Amino acid sequence: MHSRILIRPAALVPMALLALGTTAVASASSYDQGQWVTTFMAGSGLIPNGSFNPEVSGNLADIGTATIDHMQFRDVFKAGPSFSIETGYLTESNVEPFARLSYSQMRGRDADVGSIHSDLLDTSTPISASFGDMDSWALNVGTRYFLSDSGSLRTYIAGYLGADRTDALHAHFQVPGLDAMSPREEILPEETRFDAGVEGGVAWQVSNTTDLSLSVGAQYMDPRRDHTDAFAPLGIDEVQFTDPRWSIPVNLGVNFRF
Repeated sequence: MHSRILIRPAALVPMALLALGTTAVASASSYDQGQWVTTFMAGSGLIPNGSFNPEVSGNLADIGTATIDHMQFRDVFKAGPSFSIETGYLTESNVEPFARLSYSQMRGRDADVGSIHSDLLDTSTPISASFGDMDSWALNVGTRYFLSDSGSLRTYIAGYLGADRTDALHAHFQVPGLDAMSPREEILPEETRFDAGVEGGVAWQVSNTTDLSLSVGAQYMDPRRDHTDAFAPLGIDEVQFTDPRWSIPVNLGVNFRF
């Protein structure tokens, strides 16, 4: 699969904030000018609801009808941890361009994804799946703008953009009494994707060189799409899977200025 490099509407706000940070380098003159900031963050990403795959049916010879249900993201994943390290530079007392390296995970669930219905016996057998975890690494650049440049409690907004590398997603599908199913199937490929986001937060100064922070944001990523023939033994030729466009990261951080 090929990565696309396009300027998307989701990137406009992060690009504007990034431009603010780069132009401020030439004009900064405040007391905090020239300070470096290192930030360590930990948190999680809330998963918005959305379609993971459509409903698909097929005929299983001499048995009946196999159906893969329409699944939502929350049926397949639960929130996992995220960790980030960030380096910033205060070009003004309230403007901080930064670079950030992040790791995030969505944890796969075990779920019934469909059923086989026997017309002769008028019974149904579940089709179950065990989904693997979705692991991602991202490298972003952005700018944080503080709404106040004084006081122990400061609110801010930030925007960023960059690239996200997401590992392949695998799943194990199983039907009781049927051994023809593949034991492990890749349903979404490993891929590098464009990502961008905005966030708002608050920083609380606990010493002359240390802050604690809390942030909530919205992150966009180009969605992956792929087809799998894992259900071919059930008479279903292909099923298309996709992953979320949006996530809602929530992070706690500690910032060190020097």
